[in-house]
Amino acid sequence: LNAPIPSKSLPLFICAASDDQLKLAPKSILLYNKWLEAGQPAELHMYEKGGHGFGMGVQNLPVDHWIDRYIDWLKYHQYL
Repeated sequence: LNAPIPSKSLPLFICAASDDQLKLAPKSILLYNKWLEAGQPAELHMYEKGGHGFGMGVQNLPVDHWIDRYIDWLKYHQYL
């Protein structure tokens, strides 16, 4: 989190779970805020449950659909 923010526009997509065993949720929020403060485009999705490394696994939780949000984001930024 101490690395400098890129000076040219670099959209950021963050997806995390509040119950991440490595406690990455607060760091994800800090990174999101840092990006916003630098005037960079950022999107944050924080799920209540999902643990660490939820990836493409099915847990029957809302986090199971994070990939759909990511695809929406990729399309919005014309990466797809």
